[in-house]
Amino acid sequence: MTDLLALLALARKRAGWMAIGAICSLVATAAGIAVLGIAGSLIAAAATGGVLAGLLWLRAFAVARIGARYLERLTTHEATFRVLADLRLWVFERAIPLAPARLGGWRGGDLMARLVSDIDALDGLYIRLVTPTVVAVLTAVGLTFLLGAYSPALAAVVIALMALAGIGVPALAERAGRRVGAEQVAAGARLRVGVVDLMQGMADLAANEALGRQAATIAAAEADYEAAQFRQTVIASLSAAATVVVAQLSLVALVLGWAALGPAIAGGGPAVAVAALVTLAAFEAVAPLPLAWQMLGRTAAAARRIRELAEATPAVSDPPAERRRPVPPSTALALEGVRFSYPGSPVAALERIDLAVAEGGRLGIAGPSGAGKSTLLAMLLRFHDPDSGRVTLGGVDLRDLALADVHARIGVLSQSTAILAGSLRENLAIAAPDADDAALAGVLERAGLGPFLAALPDGLDTWLGEAGVTVSGGEARRIALARVLLKDAPILLLDEPTEGLDADTERSVLAALRPALAGRTVIAISHRPAALDAMDRVVRIEGGRIVEA
Repeated sequence: MTDLLALLALARKRAGWMAIGAICSLVATAAGIAVLGIAGSLIAAAATGGVLAGLLWLRAFAVARIGARYLERLTTHEATFRVLADLRLWVFERAIPLAPARLGGWRGGDLMARLVSDIDALDGLYIRLVTPTVVAVLTAVGLTFLLGAYSPALAAVVIALMALAGIGVPALAERAGRRVGAEQVAAGARLRVGVVDLMQGMADLAANEALGRQAATIAAAEADYEAAQFRQTVIASLSAAATVVVAQLSLVALVLGWAALGPAIAGGGPAVAVAALVTLAAFEAVAPLPLAWQMLGRTAAAARRIRELAEATPAVSDPPAERRRPVPPSTALALEGVRFSYPGSPVAALERIDLAVAEGGRLGIAGPSGAGKSTLLAMLLRFHDPDSGRVTLGGVDLRDLALADVHARIGVLSQSTAILAGSLRENLAIAAPDADDAALAGVLERAGLGPFLAALPDGLDTWLGEAGVTVSGGEARRIALARVLLKDAPILLLDEPTEGLDADTERSVLAALRPALAGRTVIAISHRPAALDAMDRVVRIEGGRIVEA
């Protein structure tokens, strides 16, 4: 419950929408009770030869109920969507500082499940739990006064049965659904992880003949999810049936009470008819509660997973204001006695690294896979802080600079090529949202994609598809390179800039790239000698140590 209360507190700025929704729901419930109450009085009046004088009121309350219910749906859903949007922004704002060092502890599919399906699971917290519970409590209070005017004894019996339907049954449903809900969330997360791993790693799985194993993993997660969902359905059916039974028992109690008390009931027989129909309508207010409380376990499990992500501690953070220094004009980079180990690893990824690149200098880094080259770039980006030693920009320790200031001065081409589902223009605009068509075409030309752009059916507005499915690996690599050039940063960190390119394309890209390197401080990692030829000097790193220059 602590997790739910913490997330519910984030919805305070939408309290106005939520209050309007709750009021509309209460009005709709009250109008429904009034409709049946008036109907009961009209039936009693007709049986005694009375005139149907309340017909106008009946129609008025019926229309009011319809209008209030429509407004209730409109406002409660609007409040829910606004709260979920706020929650997503809140989670994203806290997840961004975790990248990439801390986010590496979560699988991609699991992260997506937390950001999408787990947040979606909270949609019922307000609309299905908070509002109906408030309305049910207020309805019970109103029913107590209404029935108490006829017979306090009957009122006590009916309210006791209403409490059984509105408190006892939901409590049992919540207890029964608590573990099932947590299992449903966990199975749903495993299912999403399995599907995402299959889609992203299909080539590797096929190459290793592991598609069958992955399909079996997905099928097992799907079976667990469906089993949990079936058990939730059974619990929901039983709790709904229990609510109906208790509601019918309240009618039986009214009839038996009327037969027993007779003249002691104010209003006599006609009043019992009104009381019976009013009670039946009032039980509609507690009918949604068992399902809402049953799903509380699922909602709480989702909230717990969201808070785990949102409240994780970043690997690095901005320095306090009193220690923060302005970003220096120089772009010289240096690692001084740097040692670094990944959390939980007994082996140092970098050991006693002393390396300097003057402003405007170009440094190439070679070495086998796993030697520590990408870790070195991560230290320059301050994705991690060294265990000992320091990393400097213009002679200033990166730990004394704001992360945004550091990243604003650096353009990065990482090993992983991120092409988003969008147009070519949208993929490039990530680096410079205000760039015009001429600037976009220029960086594509420098990245060796001039002919590629000319052949596209819609030019810059051509859709690249999910993960760039419409382009080859080499084309995707050059689009990422063009994005880096578009940022026009004074420092460039290039991790395998020509990966996936054939020899001829590599030569043309490097030839086009050389003018773009002029005047910039450049560090390039590559296994390919041609990509290192443009560097002023090259060092080799093995086992986290510089072994030769």
